[in-house]
Amino acid sequence: MQGEIDQLLVLSSAVNAIAQKEPLRLPAAQAKRLRHTEDLTFVDLCKKNDGTVKEQIRFTKLSHWLEDLCNRKVSAAWLVWQPQHETTPSEQTTETYIQPEHMKVAFAGATKSWSLIATGPDFTEHWQSSWGQASWGLQDDREKQQNIWQVRYDCIQKTDQETPRPTIDLAQEIARLDKVLRAMTTLAGQLDHGNWPAVFNKTIDALEGKKGTALPPAIRPPYYAAYSKDAHRLLAAIYSGWVFGGMGSWNDVFFPNPEDQANYDRLTPELYQSLCRAIMAISCSFQRP
Repeated sequence: MQGEIDQLLVLSSAVNAIAQKEPLRLPAAQAKRLRHTEDLTFVDLCKKNDGTVKEQIRFTKLSHWLEDLCNRKVSAAWLVWQPQHETTPSEQTTETYIQPEHMKVAFAGATKSWSLIATGPDFTEHWQSSWGQASWGLQDDREKQQNIWQVRYDCIQKTDQETPRPTIDLAQEIARLDKVLRAMTTLAGQLDHGNWPAVFNKTIDALEGKKGTALPPAIRPPYYAAYSKDAHRLLAAIYSGWVFGGMGSWNDVFFPNPEDQANYDRLTPELYQSLCRAIMAISCSFQRP
């Protein structure tokens, strides 16, 4: 899974654990998932009468943000994915082309679609950056510090009411993902290079919960036992089937046959969207084990 989305899932799990009265800390194995970041910064954004935005740093440590949510009796957290409009082939011109999100997601800070919702008795907060996601930037002294990212979350919207956590059918998301994965496996079989059919078959095996396909402990979200067996299968499939990256990824694949290429152009966004919907569903399925 892409690192920024992975971090959001870690954060939502930690907040949900607090809501379930779990210890106010990330287990050591999951805390290491933040090793490439400095302490996270959490910032309030307030729009002023003249239209400008005032920024006020609320917390500069993850533990302080979690403690504040605990003190305010947070009841739930989940992730929201709101995809941007993408131009279809018939709409594309040099001036109007918008790069598909499944291609932009290969770069840190490049997408604007994800946010984390935290809610409690008298509040609902939407956390993302002013650009729509965590603000990720490189440090100049990254080699010296061993922490290469500076990550900031902005509270872009807040209300004084609690918001019910959405209920999403995990079985429906499994079926949706299974369908597109089988189509991708057939399509990948038309290639005369690479091991893409094996990649998609392995992902289907994970989705079916076959032996040896469970998500390794090192990359499980915190409080893994609080997720259902269906969520475990989805998680394993998401990490196995996340084929969107830079050079050498599925994003770089090209089919010489026009019909195959058309299927690639249609199915690749479908796979990405199915994976994103599955991640949202998983974040909504946290329960006390």
